[in-house]
Amino acid sequence: MSYKNDENGIIITEQKLAAQIHNKGKTGTPLPKGELLLRKEEALYCNYRKDINLTKDEVSQFKKGNLTHIVYRDLKERGLMVKVDEYGLRLYDRNTPTKGQSSAIILAKNFKNEIDFKDIFDELDRGLERRIQIAIIDIEEDVVYYVTKIVEWPNTKLKEDGKIIIKDPEVKELIDKGYQINSGLKFGTHYRVYNHESTHAPWLIHIVKDGITWLDITRMVRVGHGVNKTIVLAYKKRWISLEWIKP
Repeated sequence: MSYKNDENGIIITEQKLAAQIHNKGKTGTPLPKGELLLRKEEALYCNYRKDINLTKDEVSQFKKGNLTHIVYRDLKERGLMVKVDEYGLRLYDRNTPTKGQSSAIILAKNFKNEIDFKDIFDELDRGLERRIQIAIIDIEEDVVYYVTKIVEWPNTKLKEDGKIIIKDPEVKELIDKGYQINSGLKFGTHYRVYNHESTHAPWLIHIVKDGITWLDITRMVRVGHGVNKTIVLAYKKRWISLEWIKP
């Protein structure tokens, strides 16, 4: 056998094979004696590419509870450089050196699952200069990507003909800062938001409650993208924007 099992995945012990795999997109982590560590996502991709032959039990074990292998394969098939990180997947944009800071961290989400922002907030709070991308995976293992950012609301003022109609405490911060808030029903969200300069609402606000899934968010962003508006999620006094991105 050309590899041995490791708690993180497998180790390629055959030097020639290890070099061949690593030379294909810098896959894996080189080890002493010419060996190569393949984490679970990398091992599954190499098995898919037929560089190695995992057993059925190994494939099942590596896939169990692991969505990131789907995203890893998708990004590699797009010709992108990806490395496995304890927080997610590190993505390097094309023509970007791989020894420095990654271009983005990718967080994988199942489209059926209820929204959980913990890992997103953790990553945002780290304050690193890289994009935070959410990868939403559907039942056919297709992947859609979104960039997420913290939204800061600078002070503005009501338009001359503006009126304070909405009194929802969830958007009180925006009202206090002078934003015009109107119903977002026709766009499938709670509110649309104007600043003093805008003729059309640049933002659509959705108040995130329990029970909302990533599929719901995908619908919102799709609508927002189609009408050139940014979707902003309001969640526990924090504001997070989501915009579609093509890797």
